[in-house]
Amino acid sequence: MAAARPLRNFYIALGIIAVVGVALILTQRQRRASLAETLRSAPITPITSADLGHRIGSDSAPVEIAEFADFSCSHCARFAILEMPYVRERLIATGRLKWRFMDFPLGINANSPAAHLAAGCADEQGRFFEMTDIIFNQQNEWAIERRPGRKLREYARQAGLDLGRYDTCVETQHAQPLVDADHAEGERIGVNGTPAFVVNGRLWPDVLVYDAIKAIVDSLAPVGGAKSAAPPVRR
Repeated sequence: MAAARPLRNFYIALGIIAVVGVALILTQRQRRASLAETLRSAPITPITSADLGHRIGSDSAPVEIAEFADFSCSHCARFAILEMPYVRERLIATGRLKWRFMDFPLGINANSPAAHLAAGCADEQGRFFEMTDIIFNQQNEWAIERRPGRKLREYARQAGLDLGRYDTCVETQHAQPLVDADHAEGERIGVNGTPAFVVNGRLWPDVLVYDAIKAIVDSLAPVGGAKSAAPPVRR
Protein backbone atom coordinates (compact mmCIF):
# COMPACT_ATOMS: atom_id res chain seq x y z
CA MET A 1 0.00 0.00 0.00
CA ALA A 2 2.89 2.34 0.79
CA ALA A 3 4.24 1.99 -2.76
CA ALA A 4 0.81 2.50 -4.31
CA ARG A 5 0.32 5.96 -2.80
CA PRO A 6 3.25 7.67 -4.62
CA LEU A 7 2.11 6.05 -7.85
CA ARG A 8 -1.43 7.32 -7.27
CA ASN A 9 -0.05 10.81 -6.63
CA PHE A 10 1.96 10.56 -9.84
CA TYR A 11 -1.13 9.77 -11.91
CA ILE A 12 -3.08 12.56 -10.23
CA ALA A 13 -0.30 15.03 -11.11
CA LEU A 14 -0.18 13.66 -14.65
CA GLY A 15 -3.94 14.15 -14.96
CA ILE A 16 -3.70 17.73 -13.72
CA ILE A 17 -0.95 18.48 -16.25
CA ALA A 18 -3.06 16.98 -19.04
CA VAL A 19 -6.11 19.07 -18.04
CA VAL A 20 -4.04 22.25 -17.89
CA GLY A 21 -2.50 21.43 -21.27
CA VAL A 22 -5.87 20.90 -22.90
CA ALA A 23 -7.16 24.14 -21.34
CA LEU A 24 -4.18 26.06 -22.76
CA ILE A 25 -4.72 24.58 -26.22
CA LEU A 26 -8.42 25.49 -26.14
CA THR A 27 -7.56 29.02 -24.94
CA GLN A 28 -5.08 29.48 -27.77
CA ARG A 29 -7.61 28.24 -30.32
CA GLN A 30 -10.26 30.59 -28.96
CA ARG A 31 -7.82 33.49 -29.08
CA ARG A 32 -6.88 32.74 -32.69
CA ALA A 33 -10.57 32.50 -33.58
CA SER A 34 -11.23 35.84 -31.88
CA LEU A 35 -8.35 37.53 -33.70
CA ALA A 36 -9.51 36.07 -37.01
CA GLU A 37 -13.02 37.40 -36.40
CA THR A 38 -11.63 40.84 -35.51
CA LEU A 39 -9.68 40.84 -38.77
CA ARG A 40 -12.71 39.76 -40.81
CA SER A 41 -14.74 42.64 -39.37
CA ALA A 42 -11.98 45.25 -39.83
CA PRO A 43 -12.42 47.79 -42.65
CA ILE A 44 -10.76 46.92 -45.95
CA THR A 45 -7.96 49.45 -46.45
CA PRO A 46 -5.33 48.08 -48.85
CA ILE A 47 -2.21 50.14 -49.49
CA THR A 48 -2.64 51.47 -53.02
CA SER A 49 0.95 51.20 -54.23
CA ALA A 50 3.71 48.66 -53.75
CA ASP A 51 6.19 51.57 -53.92
CA LEU A 52 4.98 53.10 -50.65
CA GLY A 53 6.73 52.45 -47.36
CA HIS A 54 9.88 50.59 -46.43
CA ARG A 55 9.69 46.81 -46.58
CA ILE A 56 11.45 43.92 -44.95
CA GLY A 57 10.80 40.22 -45.44
CA SER A 58 10.14 37.84 -48.28
CA ASP A 59 7.78 38.95 -51.06
CA SER A 60 6.27 35.45 -50.92
CA ALA A 61 5.33 35.69 -47.23
CA PRO A 62 1.59 34.92 -46.84
CA VAL A 63 0.91 37.76 -44.38
CA GLU A 64 1.77 41.43 -44.69
CA ILE A 65 1.53 44.03 -41.94
CA ALA A 66 1.96 47.72 -42.64
CA GLU A 67 2.86 49.84 -39.62
CA PHE A 68 2.15 53.57 -39.64
CA ALA A 69 4.51 55.17 -37.13
CA ASP A 70 5.81 58.50 -35.88
CA PHE A 71 9.43 58.51 -34.68
CA SER A 72 8.52 60.80 -31.77
CA CYS A 73 5.65 58.53 -30.62
CA SER A 74 6.52 56.80 -27.33
CA HIS A 75 4.23 53.83 -28.07
CA CYS A 76 5.94 53.41 -31.44
CA ALA A 77 9.34 53.41 -29.75
CA ARG A 78 8.18 50.85 -27.22
CA PHE A 79 6.94 48.60 -30.00
CA ALA A 80 10.17 49.01 -31.99
CA ILE A 81 12.39 48.25 -28.99
CA LEU A 82 10.42 45.55 -27.16
CA GLU A 83 8.24 43.81 -29.75
CA MET A 84 9.81 44.23 -33.18
CA PRO A 85 12.98 42.19 -32.49
CA TYR A 86 10.81 39.11 -31.84
CA VAL A 87 8.70 39.85 -34.93
CA ARG A 88 11.83 40.03 -37.08
CA GLU A 89 13.50 36.94 -35.63
CA ARG A 90 10.53 34.60 -35.35
CA LEU A 91 8.13 35.67 -38.10
CA ILE A 92 9.91 37.77 -40.74
CA ALA A 93 13.17 35.79 -40.84
CA THR A 94 11.21 32.54 -41.12
CA GLY A 95 9.36 33.74 -44.23
CA ARG A 96 5.89 33.83 -42.69
CA LEU A 97 5.50 37.62 -42.49
CA LYS A 98 6.54 40.66 -44.52
CA TRP A 99 6.58 44.08 -42.90
CA ARG A 100 6.05 47.54 -44.33
CA PHE A 101 7.00 50.63 -42.31
CA MET A 102 4.96 53.70 -43.30
CA ASP A 103 6.08 57.21 -42.32
CA PHE A 104 3.32 59.01 -40.43
CA PRO A 105 4.66 62.04 -38.52
CA LEU A 106 1.76 63.44 -36.52
CA GLY A 107 3.13 66.95 -36.16
CA ILE A 108 2.99 66.84 -32.35
CA ASN A 109 6.77 66.93 -31.95
CA ALA A 110 8.55 69.61 -33.96
CA ASN A 111 11.59 67.38 -34.52
CA SER A 112 9.71 64.40 -35.91
CA PRO A 113 9.75 65.54 -39.57
CA ALA A 114 13.55 65.85 -39.43
CA ALA A 115 13.81 62.30 -38.09
CA HIS A 116 11.60 60.94 -40.87
CA LEU A 117 13.65 62.77 -43.49
CA ALA A 118 16.87 61.40 -41.96
CA ALA A 119 15.49 57.84 -42.09
CA GLY A 120 14.40 58.39 -45.69
CA CYS A 121 17.91 59.49 -46.57
CA ALA A 122 19.22 56.35 -44.89
CA ASP A 123 16.85 54.33 -47.06
CA GLU A 124 18.54 55.75 -50.15
CA GLN A 125 21.68 53.95 -48.97
CA GLY A 126 19.86 50.74 -48.05
CA ARG A 127 20.15 51.36 -44.29
CA PHE A 128 16.61 52.40 -43.36
CA PHE A 129 15.94 49.88 -40.60
CA GLU A 130 19.43 50.30 -39.15
CA MET A 131 18.73 54.03 -38.89
CA THR A 132 15.23 53.63 -37.46
CA ASP A 133 16.50 51.30 -34.75
CA ILE A 134 18.87 54.03 -33.57
CA ILE A 135 16.27 56.80 -33.87
CA PHE A 136 13.76 54.91 -31.75
CA ASN A 137 16.35 53.85 -29.17
CA GLN A 138 17.62 57.43 -28.85
CA GLN A 139 14.18 59.08 -28.92
CA ASN A 140 14.77 60.81 -25.58
CA GLU A 141 17.82 62.58 -27.06
CA TRP A 142 16.89 63.98 -30.46
CA ALA A 143 13.21 64.62 -29.69
CA ILE A 144 14.06 67.37 -27.19
CA GLU A 145 16.90 69.02 -29.13
CA ARG A 146 16.38 72.55 -30.39
CA ARG A 147 18.33 71.57 -33.51
CA PRO A 148 18.14 67.79 -33.95
CA GLY A 149 20.18 67.69 -37.15
CA ARG A 150 23.51 67.13 -35.39
CA LYS A 151 22.17 64.19 -33.38
CA LEU A 152 20.54 62.66 -36.44
CA ARG A 153 23.77 63.01 -38.43
CA GLU A 154 25.61 61.17 -35.66
CA TYR A 155 23.03 58.38 -35.87
CA ALA A 156 23.63 58.28 -39.64
CA ARG A 157 27.33 57.75 -38.96
CA GLN A 158 26.52 54.97 -36.47
CA ALA A 159 24.25 53.33 -39.04
CA GLY A 160 27.16 53.18 -41.49
CA LEU A 161 26.00 55.81 -43.99
CA ASP A 162 28.13 57.75 -46.41
CA LEU A 163 27.82 61.12 -44.68
CA GLY A 164 28.47 63.13 -47.85
CA ARG A 165 25.50 61.49 -49.58
CA TYR A 166 23.45 61.78 -46.41
CA ASP A 167 24.15 65.50 -46.05
CA THR A 168 23.18 66.15 -49.67
CA CYS A 169 19.94 64.24 -49.25
CA VAL A 170 19.02 66.16 -46.08
CA GLU A 171 19.93 69.55 -47.54
CA THR A 172 17.89 68.97 -50.71
CA GLN A 173 15.12 67.09 -48.86
CA HIS A 174 15.40 64.47 -51.58
CA ALA A 175 13.56 61.82 -49.55
CA GLN A 176 10.73 64.12 -48.43
CA PRO A 177 8.26 63.24 -51.22
CA LEU A 178 8.23 59.60 -50.11
CA VAL A 179 7.57 60.61 -46.50
CA ASP A 180 4.72 62.82 -47.69
CA ALA A 181 3.31 60.02 -49.87
CA ASP A 182 3.24 57.60 -46.91
CA HIS A 183 1.50 60.20 -44.77
CA ALA A 184 -1.09 60.93 -47.44
CA GLU A 185 -1.82 57.21 -47.76
CA GLY A 186 -2.36 56.95 -44.02
CA GLU A 187 -4.79 59.83 -44.08
CA ARG A 188 -6.62 58.27 -47.03
CA ILE A 189 -7.30 55.01 -45.21
CA GLY A 190 -8.25 56.67 -41.92
CA VAL A 191 -5.13 56.47 -39.76
CA ASN A 192 -5.43 59.07 -36.99
CA GLY A 193 -2.88 57.88 -34.43
CA THR A 194 0.28 55.84 -34.10
CA PRO A 195 1.22 53.11 -34.16
CA ALA A 196 -1.49 51.90 -36.53
CA PHE A 197 -1.42 48.56 -38.33
CA VAL A 198 -2.89 47.27 -41.58
CA VAL A 199 -3.02 43.46 -41.65
CA ASN A 200 -3.39 41.93 -45.13
CA GLY A 201 -5.16 45.05 -46.32
CA ARG A 202 -7.40 45.55 -43.28
CA LEU A 203 -6.98 48.34 -40.72
CA TRP A 204 -6.48 46.73 -37.31
CA PRO A 205 -8.52 48.49 -34.60
CA ASP A 206 -5.90 48.45 -31.83
CA VAL A 207 -2.19 48.42 -31.00
CA LEU A 208 -0.48 45.10 -31.62
CA VAL A 209 2.17 43.26 -29.60
CA TYR A 210 4.27 40.28 -30.64
CA ASP A 211 1.98 37.64 -29.14
CA ALA A 212 -1.03 39.03 -31.00
CA ILE A 213 0.94 39.32 -34.25
CA LYS A 214 2.08 35.70 -33.96
CA ALA A 215 -1.49 34.58 -33.26
CA ILE A 216 -2.70 36.48 -36.34
CA VAL A 217 0.00 34.89 -38.51
CA ASP A 218 -0.82 31.46 -37.06
CA SER A 219 -4.48 32.05 -37.87
CA LEU A 220 -3.96 33.26 -41.42
CA ALA A 221 -1.06 30.98 -42.34
CA PRO A 222 -0.72 28.10 -39.86
CA VAL A 223 2.45 26.06 -40.12
CA GLY A 224 1.65 22.88 -42.03
CA GLY A 225 -2.07 23.66 -42.13
CA ALA A 226 -4.75 25.33 -44.20
CA LYS A 227 -5.26 29.07 -43.96
CA SER A 228 -8.28 30.34 -42.10
CA ALA A 229 -11.07 31.68 -44.25
CA ALA A 230 -10.29 35.40 -44.29
CA PRO A 231 -12.10 37.45 -46.94
CA PRO A 232 -9.86 38.40 -49.86
CA VAL A 233 -8.89 42.01 -50.43
CA ARG A 234 -9.55 43.22 -53.96
CA ARG A 235 -6.95 45.61 -55.35
